[in-house]
Amino acid sequence: MAGKKVSFGRKPGAVEKPVDVEEWVTNREALVEIDQPPALVETTKPEKIKRLTLDIPESLHKAIKLKATSEGVTMVELLRELLEEHYGSKG
Repeated sequence: MAGKKVSFGRKPGAVEKPVDVEEWVTNREALVEIDQPPALVETTKPEKIKRLTLDIPESLHKAIKLKATSEGVTMVELLRELLEEHYGSKG
């Protein structure tokens, strides 16, 4: 039995410009801020984002996830807020 080859076209409205992964990782905040007025996006430079990897016990992970879910935010948003409260703007 010969297999039938099926080819699929591009998804309608697909982005033509290839995404530079390094640029996205480095500047994802700027690339995502399309809801802001153009003048504000051009004049505001987002702070560079750095990645932090942290090993925590599973029970703590579950507790953080439960708290974030109950507040309707992501774990990242919750943890950034907590870290900002403790370490941010102390200058």
